[in-house]
Amino acid sequence: MADENDAQLVDRCRRGEAEAFDALVERYQRRVIGLCFRHLRSYEEACDLAQEVFTQVFQHLRDFEGKSSFSTWLYRISLNACYNRQRYFRSKGRDTVTSLDGLLERRDAPADTSPLMAGRDAGALENLETAEDLRLLRQALASLDDDQRKVVDLVDIEELSYTEAASILKVPINTVRSRLSRARRQLKEKLVRLRKRLGD
Repeated sequence: MADENDAQLVDRCRRGEAEAFDALVERYQRRVIGLCFRHLRSYEEACDLAQEVFTQVFQHLRDFEGKSSFSTWLYRISLNACYNRQRYFRSKGRDTVTSLDGLLERRDAPADTSPLMAGRDAGALENLETAEDLRLLRQALASLDDDQRKVVDLVDIEELSYTEAASILKVPINTVRSRLSRARRQLKEKLVRLRKRLGD
């Protein structure tokens, strides 16, 4: 089934072929866990939430109209699940600020965050080579508002297109562009200040 596209697998799922859904899970499970992990900072919580996400996807697959790609629909469900879980944690007094804490400390964490780790973005996230750089980045990310963190997560970490991010967040593409531009600028300025303070 590896050579079948998402639409073909979805169509087979709707015809009751369980192995087709298994193929979709295998195709996207790691990325969904990675997304959940970055929001929840717990690999166990991320795996648990990812399982809930795919259960929800399976239950509502017939509602998927195909107006967006399956992956966009899946990311939207995943992000909403993350935000709902974060709100629940906050109601219980737990800190759930999106960060990369666990990636520095857990060997069992998902390894699909290489775009951020390698600094492939040409803006504020470039040349992040050391644990100290990542610690400073965590602080800088925490300073962003929720809307800005979302676009950084989708575009700079998940490497989605502006169009995909706009569809997931249900905002115009220009809004994604402006939020990302502000977020990158703020991250860059924040990192400069933090590095300068570290050198003093």
